[in-house]
Amino acid sequence: MTFTVYAELAQEVSKKLDRLAKKADAYGIQFSYSTGAEHPQLVRVMGVDPVTQTQAEVSRHTVAAVNFEVECDGLIRANGWTVRAKVEHGDKGNIVTVFGGYKANPAWYTAAPNCDHCQTNRYRGVTFFVEHEDGSVRQVGRTCLKEYTGISPATAAMWAEVQDLVDRGVDCTREEWDAWHPAPMYEVLGILAHAADEVREFGYRRSSEPDSTRDRVLGRVLSGEQPSEAGLAEAREVMDWLTAMEPDDASDLERNCITLALSGYAKRNHIGMLAYMPVGHRRKIERQAQQEAAVARSEYVGEVGQRITLKAATVALLSSWDGYYGTTWLYKFVDESGNVFIWKSSRPFTAEDGATIRATVKDHNERDGVKQTIVTRCCLAA
Repeated sequence: MTFTVYAELAQEVSKKLDRLAKKADAYGIQFSYSTGAEHPQLVRVMGVDPVTQTQAEVSRHTVAAVNFEVECDGLIRANGWTVRAKVEHGDKGNIVTVFGGYKANPAWYTAAPNCDHCQTNRYRGVTFFVEHEDGSVRQVGRTCLKEYTGISPATAAMWAEVQDLVDRGVDCTREEWDAWHPAPMYEVLGILAHAADEVREFGYRRSSEPDSTRDRVLGRVLSGEQPSEAGLAEAREVMDWLTAMEPDDASDLERNCITLALSGYAKRNHIGMLAYMPVGHRRKIERQAQQEAAVARSEYVGEVGQRITLKAATVALLSSWDGYYGTTWLYKFVDESGNVFIWKSSRPFTAEDGATIRATVKDHNERDGVKQTIVTRCCLAA
């Protein structure tokens, strides 16, 4: 049988199954289990509807979960017999525990504590209903179960313990959710979309910097904010890029993000990795374009101090950071000839690709083999 538990409970469940395995070994009964990898699981939280006063779904969450596969039929099956239910007898009626998803016979809830094996007329607190492979059903007492079927009452009780684990499931009440509150998982596509929106608006800020891209993306995700359509479109491109990437060609960071992209979900502590991926994707595209496209190399433009006018084929905000004198914004313009211009601004600047920009040449330098014209006092040309 297969059942699912919250990832936080996997170690506790493993300990219980280990204990049951030792008991089963002492009885000479086969018992084994295996554990699957962590995966996202949808959890429904149930509560009482204030209008109808009936159970209703109040919320849904995606959490980390683990599957357990248990092989333990030998606990309740032997010599052609299978235990179908345990019955606890009482004056006000019986409590019936069925095994293996079997459907209880309504008559069992009022059945007298009889034993079809010994036929002894005495009070029994517990009896079992067992079914033979030929379809016949018998009721036997605890002490006769082993003699009649070869199944030990102790192993049947162990099955009930396993059943308790199986029946726990992942869906829960509002009170259980508040008490357990398992670690949530978030859609990778949404995280990447928020990251794309952040980088487009503020540039990329490293995790070590105040108000970093990672922290801002985390805030958006936790608040349930919806990313823009442009962010979602870029996120899909990043997902396609990651899932198509050869792991041997990827960096350590990219390999981790490939795994997250393939699974589709990430934990809170993975958000920082994913927050960089839109930047990594853009830079990879730029590097590929530089290598593959036959374009002229960037050249220095103008003289230091000269006021120039440039037609910016592309306008990009590379980054922004907070300092003693406020926020600095780092922009990159590339003109129609492929010349690169860099501007550190004390104010945000809005311009579309193709804009005409007036600027003053501040310096000339070179970065990664690319000549750059450093400019200042930029504005849109009238």
